[in-house]
Amino acid sequence: MTVFDRSSEVSGRGGRAAPKLARPALVAIGLALIVTIVWGGYGHHWPWTGINGRTARLWEWLNLLLLPVAVGVLPIWVSRRGGLGRRHLAVVLGALSILVLLVVLGYTVPWAWTGFVGNTLWDWLNLLALPFAVALLPVYHQIYHAWRPRHTTWALIAFGVFLIPVLGGYFGDWRWTGFHGNTLWDWLHLLLLPLLLPAVIVPTVVATQHAGRTPSDAEPRGPRRSSGHPVRRSD
Repeated sequence: MTVFDRSSEVSGRGGRAAPKLARPALVAIGLALIVTIVWGGYGHHWPWTGINGRTARLWEWLNLLLLPVAVGVLPIWVSRRGGLGRRHLAVVLGALSILVLLVVLGYTVPWAWTGFVGNTLWDWLNLLALPFAVALLPVYHQIYHAWRPRHTTWALIAFGVFLIPVLGGYFGDWRWTGFHGNTLWDWLHLLLLPLLLPAVIVPTVVATQHAGRTPSDAEPRGPRRSSGHPVRRSD
């Protein structure tokens, strides 16, 4: 190996190591900028940030972050073919428990910083429908294969329970539902994409992937075996 070969090998290793070192630095810089902006908005009322106790409460942060978080966890979920581990499930359940506790206290205490008071069931559906549909993308195909008649029964029961506040909102003037005054157009805005994902988009993608596979791709590749017939020599 010549001196030039060694220098090129060293430079190649350094080039591969540079992105690995740059990522933590970029993440640290980004977090520092976010913390500075949030600190300046809440603590020093920097008007250009638009972040303060009236415009950026917990409700507004949930509207901002839920969908990006749902998209961000997709690679983690997809990479684990066996499903989420116990640690990840514990984190998800812990986060949901904290959110439920904050919702209950935000409405009952009430805590103004949560921004929950005044938001109806309709507002919560608009907040959660699309992120929930996106987060479940990796398991829709499994749900299709595992679906049984009892699941249809439970789905119909859940739909019937959901109809109670819908009918109460439109005909009983249940103001906490927020349904009164919403038209079919509003329901399409709410449910079109969350329903298209499991009903149309995911089956189409799965069917396309299966159609693109050849029989040779499905067969396991191994060492070639001989035919077992001896080779005849010609004298």
